[in-house]
Amino acid sequence: MRVQRLVIRALIVPLAGLIVAAAPAHAQRLRLADVLPQLVLRDIILEPVTPELSASLIAQGFFPIISHEAHFSPFEANELTNPAVGIVRSFNGQMATQFATFPLGSSTGGLTYVFDDTLGTLRRGSSSFGPMFGERALTIGRRKLSVGFNYQRSSFDTFEGQDLGNGSIKFYLRHQDCCGIYSPGPVPPGIRVDDVPNGTRLNPPFESDLVEAALSLKATTHTTAVFANYGLTDRWDIGLALPFVHVTLDASVTARVIRFLTAPAPDLHTFEAGNPDATRTVAYSGHATGIGDIVLRTKYRVLRGAGGGLAAAVDLRIPTGDERDLLGAGGTQAKFLVIASSERGWLAQHVNFGYTAASGTTGGTFPGLVGTPLPDEINYSGGVELIAHPRITVVGDVIGRTLRDAGRLRMVSKDFFVPRLPPVGPQAPGCEGSGFECTAVAFDEFDPQPGNLNLLLGTAGVKINPFGNWLVSASVMAPLTDAGLRSRVTTVVGVDYAF
Repeated sequence: MRVQRLVIRALIVPLAGLIVAAAPAHAQRLRLADVLPQLVLRDIILEPVTPELSASLIAQGFFPIISHEAHFSPFEANELTNPAVGIVRSFNGQMATQFATFPLGSSTGGLTYVFDDTLGTLRRGSSSFGPMFGERALTIGRRKLSVGFNYQRSSFDTFEGQDLGNGSIKFYLRHQDCCGIYSPGPVPPGIRVDDVPNGTRLNPPFESDLVEAALSLKATTHTTAVFANYGLTDRWDIGLALPFVHVTLDASVTARVIRFLTAPAPDLHTFEAGNPDATRTVAYSGHATGIGDIVLRTKYRVLRGAGGGLAAAVDLRIPTGDERDLLGAGGTQAKFLVIASSERGWLAQHVNFGYTAASGTTGGTFPGLVGTPLPDEINYSGGVELIAHPRITVVGDVIGRTLRDAGRLRMVSKDFFVPRLPPVGPQAPGCEGSGFECTAVAFDEFDPQPGNLNLLLGTAGVKINPFGNWLVSASVMAPLTDAGLRSRVTTVVGVDYAF
């Protein structure tokens, strides 16, 4: 019995400790929308300057030293005007918007019905099973119901044409404007440092150092959307789409110090004392699962035509998804759509034009980081349906979205100014008021720029009627431009049934 008690204690006590330790960790889990701001803007902290190190630096002719451990972290340094904050804000806003508003699929079921006066009963309204992501003017038919679901997987690999996974996207963290030289004199000990910012990162000269933060990000979404569509009349449908979303993020940021004037005393700005080439990697892996933003739909067929006609539709996207975990956009969207479609023999066509009015902000859940407005959109799409067999329809669509005033992040070459010592000669442009002559060093970095974000997707797929009123579908979707967040290929499979 004693042995049994010892074994039980050996098992239960560590297990209880793990449970207690895990509870607060779960409660304090980093939300997915906060991952990028946390890693880039808060977690990159230098090795603190110890009293011994400060004495050593003074002996080498440097100023009396305060600890610089948080001087490259805009949030820890309370310097929200740091350019890196604006870049991360734009990046986060685009990611949140495009995750939550990715196309879900057509609102009308593949099997449609119309009342035939000559037969006195319902018959199939079209030989085609309809588009994948576009809309056609046909309605499902009075008192007809279709239900179904589709599953789509997107693994995002590029952002604004830059590879997300190889560290090629870099953020340059500027040193906090912490202080200034206010009593120039012989060195040492005549230079004194004032701990009041002086409006320049050139004075004192050590403020010109940078930290390069290289991002590697793997982002994947799995969305299962459940659809229902009901015909109130021969012309009027109502429906909804209920998305269940699973998002995974694997992010890491590797930081290194770019030294300009601290090479003689690298421990002033370092990630490891005594190792001037040391880097620091901060990482986070997490996932979230939940309901996304629910879409309520209605469509009215205004004009009848062969296999289609003209219709008007409204989609209302409600912010039911948790924006802090990238499951929802954080605002309301109402899409107004005009739909035209027709069918002749073995070929059907459809074209859509619409406008989405949005309210609310997105991507701004991190404390201190202001969100970006959820943009209005201009929507357009078109495609064809090839009736390859009475039970098989091959579909192709092009889907366009213009996110108005969403802004772009363009990769540009930026100049960073570095003082030259001793301070002699005329001041170069950008160095005025620093007390130093300086030179410029260029690095490539994203730059937030105003304007529209144009997204274009192409889709191709097939719908098959294996028996009865069942339809199964499969398609692939691929971006046709480099703009925004891109998944090289999104795969989609679905099933629906008409009652």
